[in-house]
Amino acid sequence: MTNGRRVDDHAAISLLTYSAVIEIRAMARRHKALAGWPDDDYVACIAWLADLVHNIAMGASREPRWKFWREQKRPMAYTWTVAGPAGQAWILATLSKNGLEWTPPPLLPVLVRDIHG
Repeated sequence: MTNGRRVDDHAAISLLTYSAVIEIRAMARRHKALAGWPDDDYVACIAWLADLVHNIAMGASREPRWKFWREQKRPMAYTWTVAGPAGQAWILATLSKNGLEWTPPPLLPVLVRDIHG
């Protein structure tokens, strides 16, 4: 996307959290999974999205506690690393759908090793 408004990690966190809550509420009320979900198990889809949002919230606290929240360099680094291809695709699609342009952080090498063995 080239015409979107460029945002930092903090703005991305806000929009992604809001969007995830809206999607979770919609699935819970409709009893139907998101479009593009591999099957019709909306409860599994809600759980997956809730896990992703939980990691977004945790991402901001992965840097040393003495740093103020707004001073953290890339609070989405943890979330981006653990999201996997499906989560990364959801993050990028959600931001793009809302007219935002965001540059993903580099993967955290220690976490990549921990996640993949």
